[in-house]
This record gives sequence, structure tokens and C-alpha cells, in this order.
Amino acid sequence: MHTIHHTKAVILRSQPTREADKMYWLFTEDFGLVVAVATGVRKAGSKLAGQLVDYSFVESDLVKGRDVWRLISATSICAPLAGQTQHPLARAYVRILGAVDRFVIDEGVHGDIFATLREAGDMVGGAYTDAKRFDTLVIWRILVSLGYIGVDLLDQQLYATPLLGALASLDDAQTKAMIERVNMTIKETHL
Repeated sequence: MHTIHHTKAVILRSQPTREADKMYWLFTEDFGLVVAVATGVRKAGSKLAGQLVDYSFVESDLVKGRDVWRLISATSICAPLAGQTQHPLARAYVRILGAVDRFVIDEGVHGDIFATLREAGDMVGGAYTDAKRFDTLVIWRILVSLGYIGVDLLDQQLYATPLLGALASLDDAQTKAMIERVNMTIKETHL
């Protein structure tokens, strides 16, 4: 008998496979990046299909098989882009999730990244609208968490401050320097 793992996850992307199945790239709170198959999710009347929307947060039940994880159930927690696709932060949020998919290589616990993604998702649709700063700061935090970018004492404070407070304290010069560091890191890592 296989163990059922219950964890929160954000759906980074999905892809149809076989006749009625779908593969999901999940960034989970407890296991990091997981690629899981949901069997029969594309069949008419599938109860699971409505819960598994790209870019949304879910409570998921996963079973680790020999070769692949299986997604056996899920309940939607929130969908940051639901009705918010025209909000200035919506496209930035999709880019952020793409960066997670790109830079997180395999399974492993990354609770700080998950918390940052949840905080960023909660901001989509809100009063804050500077997508450039939002995108830059969140991707910078992800790269710091993964060890791609080192931090000094000033950066450590910016990293530890809640996202909205950190965004409020960033000026144009800091944003520009952060963009340069992120771009340099992407170029050097060839990712």
C-alpha cells in the first residue's frame, strides 16, 4: 500500500497526456517541484478537473509511485488569476511561476519560496500595481532562496521583510541593481 501525502501546492503548468490524463507541474510546500499525473482528469464529468486550474493553489493528495507521482485528489484554495487577468500584476505572476518552473530543478523542501509565491498570489488583484518591481523582487527572492544570488546585510533585511513592505521600501536605483543581478544570474547559469 502506498502512502498518501497531503500538501499544499501551486500549479505551475499542465500538459495533456494519453487519452484522458494530464501531467501537472506542482510546486508543493512539502516536496518542492513535483511532476504528477492525474488519471482520467480530461474525461467529461471529472470532479478533479475543476479543481486543477493552472496558476492556482490547491490542497493536494499525492502518491509517489515507482516512476512518477500520482495526483489522486485536490481541492482549490485560491486562484489568483481568476477574474484578474487584466490586473498589472497578473502577467508578472505568470512570469514568476515560470521562473520557479525553470530554476527549481528537482524535489526538495523550499518552504520560503512557497510562502513567497502565496504572498505574491495574494497581491494579484490588489491595490499594488507596479508590475516591474513586483516581478523583480519576487524573482530575486526566489534566486536568493535557491542560492543563485548571495545577500549582504542590507539585502537580508529586504529578503526578510513581508513582500508589500519590501516593495514599498524599494527605490528606482535598488530596483535597477536588482534587475541587473537577476539578469546576470540567469545569463551565468544558462537556465
